[in-house]
Amino acid sequence: MGTLGAQIVPARASDLRRVLRMLTPEEIGALDDRLAEWASRPLGCEALAIGVLPSLGSVWVCLMNLEPAGLMVLQRGELGARLIALAVTPDMRHRGLAHTMLEAAERLVSQKGLSWMWFQVASSLHAAVRFALGHGYRRYRPQFLRREHRGALPLPHTHMLALPLNERAEIEERLMRWLQRNIQLGDAWCAPLVERDLSFWTPRPLHEGTFYRLLAHRREVGLGHVHTTTDEQVISLWLEPTIWNTDDEMLAFKALIDAQSTIPHRLDVELGSSGHLRASISRWRAIGFQPVLRERVIMLKPLHNAAHTQSHHAT
Repeated sequence: MGTLGAQIVPARASDLRRVLRMLTPEEIGALDDRLAEWASRPLGCEALAIGVLPSLGSVWVCLMNLEPAGLMVLQRGELGARLIALAVTPDMRHRGLAHTMLEAAERLVSQKGLSWMWFQVASSLHAAVRFALGHGYRRYRPQFLRREHRGALPLPHTHMLALPLNERAEIEERLMRWLQRNIQLGDAWCAPLVERDLSFWTPRPLHEGTFYRLLAHRREVGLGHVHTTTDEQVISLWLEPTIWNTDDEMLAFKALIDAQSTIPHRLDVELGSSGHLRASISRWRAIGFQPVLRERVIMLKPLHNAAHTQSHHAT
C-alpha cells in the first residue's frame, strides 16, 4: 500500500537536483559505487541530474504532497531490471516512502513484461539488507571461502590434471557451459536471470589470471580460474556436480594449487553456485577454510505477475 500523498513520477531535472543535493554521496551510491564517486566530484549532483542518471536508466522521483522527497533509477536488462539507486531525503524518512518507491519500481518493471528485479547493496548496511529481505528479495551467492596462511594444505597427491587455456573463444565457450551447469543445479531458483542478465557476473576479475581445464583420467570434471597478487590468490571453481562434496573435488582443487608457483598469505575460493557451497562446506572447513560474507551482495526477486502482464500485452 502506498504512502498517502506520495506520487512516483518521471524525474524532471529540477526536482532531481533538489533531491540529490539533500543526499550524501554514500546515500546516492548505496546501490552503485559509481554514483557515489560522481556525487563526490565538484558539480557532481548537476552532472548526475542532467547526464549520468538519465544515461544509465529510467529516472523517477517521489513527490510527497508535490515536494521532491526521493529518487529511484531503473536499468533494464533482458529478463529483469536492476535498481541502481533508491534514496529518500532526510526530512522525509520514516514515512514509508522507501517501501512505496520499491513497490512502484516492481510494478513499473512488471508492466514492461520483465520478470525480475535485482540490486547490489553493501552487506554492512544491515537495515538495507533487512528491508530487501522483508520485501521478498533473496541473496545470490552471498559467501565465498577464505583461508589465512596456516602452512601447507592437508591434501594428498592428486591424479587430476589442470591444463591452462589460452584461446579466448574456447575459454568463453567452456565458461558458459560450466557456469550454466552449476547455476542450473546449484541456484535453480534464479537460473533464468543469472544466465541472461548476470551470465558472467563475478566479484573478481576474470579477464586477469589463468583458466584451467580440470581432468580426471582424461574426463573433464570442471573449469578453474586462478588470479594471484602479492598478498592473495583467488581460485574460482565450476565443477561437475557429481563430484561436489567428494574426494575428487578436493583433488581438483589440489591440481590447481600444484599448477601455481606460490601460495600467498591469503587464499580465497569462489565456488560456482550457492548449492555447491552448501553441499561441500564441511570438506572446506576441514582444510582450514571459513565462509566469508561478501562486502556487497546481490539481492534478487522474481516478479510473479510479470508473465501475466506480458501475456496481457500480447493479446
